[in-house]
Amino acid sequence: MASAAQSPRKRVLVTGASRGIGRAVAKVFLENDWEVALCARSAAGLEIVARTAGLPRGVARSVPCDLSNRASSDAALGALLESWGHLDGVVLSHALNIPTPLSGSLADFERMIEADLVSPLRILRQLTPALQQGGRVVLIGSVLGRFGVPGQHGYCAAKAGMAGIARSLALDLAPKQITVNCVQPGWVDTEMANEAIAAQCSGMGMSATEARAHFEAQLPLKRFLAPHEIAAHVHWLFSTAASGLTGQAQNHDCGVMA
Repeated sequence: MASAAQSPRKRVLVTGASRGIGRAVAKVFLENDWEVALCARSAAGLEIVARTAGLPRGVARSVPCDLSNRASSDAALGALLESWGHLDGVVLSHALNIPTPLSGSLADFERMIEADLVSPLRILRQLTPALQQGGRVVLIGSVLGRFGVPGQHGYCAAKAGMAGIARSLALDLAPKQITVNCVQPGWVDTEMANEAIAAQCSGMGMSATEARAHFEAQLPLKRFLAPHEIAAHVHWLFSTAASGLTGQAQNHDCGVMA
């Protein structure tokens, strides 16, 4: 327990915290002595993060729920707010990525928009009243919010909309000195990226290894980012150095958008 002379830990909610970018973000906050609510569908995955994140410097709290399910999400986050009372930050990193070609089901497109665009806005509507003066909000978008990819209409539309939410919400929350920004990664070495490559490689006539090499060769820096690089970007947005930065969609993409 913190002594009276010590500052209480700041509190942040990180979604998608069981894997990929979200897991890396959760770890960097835990390693910097934050109290972190870890949110994802996989309770087992969250427990692994909590056990391997450099504790006991920070304090981890698991909040397992399906954020695309409105009743489950509202109940879980409502219970967190009732317990914590306030937040100092929110990082939304959860995402669904399934193909949504023109020939496919419209239901898949609607599922993508619900998971990747509607649920972030719904979560922020619920959480932002609890954000402290000077709090921070970071949304993890994608460079696919900047340009199109065939058959990925749902993902591209949702990520473009996420940047729009960041810009608009930044103006809503500016009176409380709360900043809102969107980080837009390119290829990152995550489970989701590997799943996307696996889904495309047969159509490309390549193995997964060959397909990855193909995508890396298209990048100016010729490599995928590591999740901890995006996590460091997010952590910087919570720093005093970034206190004047809000309403921005920042590419972090090894030069894709250069």
